[in-house]
Amino acid sequence: MASSVGDATSEATGGDDGPADVISDDELEVIGPLSMNLGSYSCEFVTNIPASSDNNDPSNPRTYFDLGLRHFYAYQHEEAYKCFLATLTLAPDCAFAHGMVALCHCPNYNFKGDAYYESTDQPEEEQTVLAGTEDLTCLRRLYPSQQVAANHSILAMEKIEELKVRCRKRRWSSSSSITDEGGTQYEQPISDIETHILSAIQTLNAHPGIRPDQAERTVGRPYADALAKVYERFSAEAEVCYFYAESLMVLHAWKLYEYPTGRPLSEDVHTIESVLENALKLHPDHAGLCHLYVHLCEMSINPDKALKVCDALRNKFPDAGHLIHMATHIDVLVGDYASCVDYNLAGIVADEKIMRISPDTAGSESFYFGYAVHNYHMAVYGCILGGMEKIAIEVANKLNELLNESLFIENPDLSTYLEAYAALDVHVLVRFGRWKEILELPLPKYPLLMLFRTASLHYARGLALANTGNTEKAAEEANLLDKYRLNSCAELRILHNNNVADLLAVDAPMLRGEIAYHRGNHDEAFSFLRKAVELQDGLNYDEPWGK
Repeated sequence: MASSVGDATSEATGGDDGPADVISDDELEVIGPLSMNLGSYSCEFVTNIPASSDNNDPSNPRTYFDLGLRHFYAYQHEEAYKCFLATLTLAPDCAFAHGMVALCHCPNYNFKGDAYYESTDQPEEEQTVLAGTEDLTCLRRLYPSQQVAANHSILAMEKIEELKVRCRKRRWSSSSSITDEGGTQYEQPISDIETHILSAIQTLNAHPGIRPDQAERTVGRPYADALAKVYERFSAEAEVCYFYAESLMVLHAWKLYEYPTGRPLSEDVHTIESVLENALKLHPDHAGLCHLYVHLCEMSINPDKALKVCDALRNKFPDAGHLIHMATHIDVLVGDYASCVDYNLAGIVADEKIMRISPDTAGSESFYFGYAVHNYHMAVYGCILGGMEKIAIEVANKLNELLNESLFIENPDLSTYLEAYAALDVHVLVRFGRWKEILELPLPKYPLLMLFRTASLHYARGLALANTGNTEKAAEEANLLDKYRLNSCAELRILHNNNVADLLAVDAPMLRGEIAYHRGNHDEAFSFLRKAVELQDGLNYDEPWGK
């Protein structure tokens, strides 16, 4: 590859003073695997890169930009991040690629609020390293990063001004068009729509290190307000509709409607619905719009409204595991448990491909890995509801090969948000009353490291013992369940939208009620069981449901 690419990279990343997110020539050859089939979508208004083409030319910056956009909508944000950096390596004047790098590091519907701002607020010494490093490995280690988002937002606005100055100089010299050194003509330095979107994105990233309790007021709502103005001018553009709808949805993530009444909890919900439904009339197969519409409808009283977009998610993006999975959020609500299972299995196959091709952005230590294991989670849920025991235990056991105790011993930090997925086999055995098999399961070697699995095993063992007549031993297991659910670590562990302490709080009266029932204390038993129902209904909305 020509050495000029390296020179262009230096310019794109701000020279010696910028964040210097550099993609090496070797990495450029393999980045954003061109064998991934994520559809053919292209954003046409982006300037300062060649127009879209049907081929996957590895020397064409448009190839990487479009692929990055597809990965972005598939929620493969780390892979998208790499693709947009590759775009900047080949097309340093593409200001919009800077904006997309920033958005890859920003809050989204599944990673917002305290979880985002607390985990992406790098210590001051790491920010210093980030500002001057040319080591991409370091940048990936810090993913996602408020500081990277802020830096690229600034670079985008600086590039806009640079392009305008360059354009004025060329016009002053009576040039009738703008032509870069490679001979590509551009009619204007940058489109108005790009300028307005990039300005809005900078609003979101203007204050890296912001306190979580101030984020909505200081950056979240101003970002949505800025995009509302962009939407007024460019409401037919899919990207504007997506960014605007998502900005509002992040403000109310997983709290769009009251459960179980389906009453909208904010006027923003009506705006989101209007924006998405109008946009889908123009762009019915847009991955991002379809994705958001599923999230909008799943908590509503009419989840079936999203069935049409589910067809697109299932069929238009063969290697986008999370998009294929998203359709099953609706399947499970309308009682189509077979489709729920089938398409999560298809999502697992798709994710195995990206995990194999790009382990640094989709492997067990990546951010996306959480989405990959979610397919197993939802597949097991569909099996439990649909009575598919054989498939359920096969899927759960397969997941346990990925989420075993050895992984958490080597990477204890992963236990916070992944360890709770490692107990699916236990719940399958409970669902189908396999008491003998439950009592044969070994307890973890390190019970606090595997806290949720340990507690779930004591819960399951208690049920098994109660149902086989040994209520005294069952009561001992109930005490052990209480020991682990009341441990402070349980408050820190999560299973998507709920913490482990709240999930285990449902199990505690359930087990006590089962023990009381088998002792013949029926009034006491049903009092415990009603308490378990009350606690389950009080869990944060999630798909699949927390218990």
